[in-house]
Amino acid sequence: MFAPKILNYAGKKAEQYFKEKFEGFGPEQQSQTTPEGDVIIDTKESKKSNSSKKVGEYIDFEEID
Repeated sequence: MFAPKILNYAGKKAEQYFKEKFEGFGPEQQSQTTPEGDVIIDTKESKKSNSSKKVGEYIDFEEID
């Protein structure tokens, strides 16, 4: 009898909790930090792949008829 009311209350509390918890994770407003018309380019550091790295042991198989 009280189950729907309890579930509704729990749902609202969970929603409120998550809104408070994740309030600051939205998209950043760059217009506030930089003047309009400025261009900002963010680059990631590139990792150089080392092709001389040994991955494993090479085994040469022969076919037996």
